[in-house]
Formats: sequence, structure tokens, C-alpha cells
Amino acid sequence: MPKIASRCRRGGFTLIEMMFALVILAGGLLAMLMVQTQALKQGRYGRHTSDAMQVARDQMEFFMRLPWGDAAVQPVGWTAPAPIGLAVQNESGAQTQQTFNVSWRISSAGFDPNVRVIEVSVTWTEDDIGAASPRSYLLASNKNNES
Repeated sequence: MPKIASRCRRGGFTLIEMMFALVILAGGLLAMLMVQTQALKQGRYGRHTSDAMQVARDQMEFFMRLPWGDAAVQPVGWTAPAPIGLAVQNESGAQTQQTFNVSWRISSAGFDPNVRVIEVSVTWTEDDIGAASPRSYLLASNKNNES
């Protein structure tokens, strides 16, 4: 009989303790997976925002370089969106096409007839799982009559 008592007193883990440990480990791994998925989505959104900002800056630079009397920098309401396609990388590293829609508005500044306000709007959609969510970036600047 002493042999049976010594077997029960041996150190070690029971099956229930192992199951609890595995459940805790699985919960931690699942939480890490969810965080990683969210980080990938935010990284993609950040890349698209940077690309949209560059598109807006390019368009703004175009307007700023034009002479004051040029027809392209005369006051006009919001233009129809013009699509611009850029190649971007997805999570797996493959090149995909992202479309940005660019529109602009040029208005006279009420405080000075020699100043025009130029606004450039860039919109795009983020293809999240399940639905596409619209995003936008707006850049505004003043153009002075330098003549």
C-alpha cells in the first residue's frame, strides 16, 4: 500500500490543469491574431492616406505654378471627380490598383481680390472585410497675385 500513496504524491500536472493552460494560451494567441489583423488594416489605411496626400500635393503644386491669369486658376465650383489609379502593395506584397478621385474648387478670397483659395479633395474607398468604407483628404492653400 505505501507504493500507491507514493504514486499519488508525485508532482506533475493533471489533465484539468493542462486544459486550463491550453485555454489561456489559445485566448492569448487569438488576441494577438486580432491585433495583427487590425494593424494590417491600419497600415493599409496609412499607405492609402499617404498616397492621397501626395496626389493632392501634386495637384496643388500644379495650380500654384500656373500664372495668375491662367484659365485653370480662375474661380470655379467643385469640379467633377477625376479618377487617378496608383499601384499599391497589399498585405501579401502583390501589386494592386488603388483608385483616387480628385476634385478641386477655386474661389476668390473675400478679404482680398488678389488672393484665391484653392481646395483639393481626394477620396478613395478602403476595401475592408465585408464593406467598402469611403475616406477623404482635403488640402487647401491661398494663391496670391504676384504681378
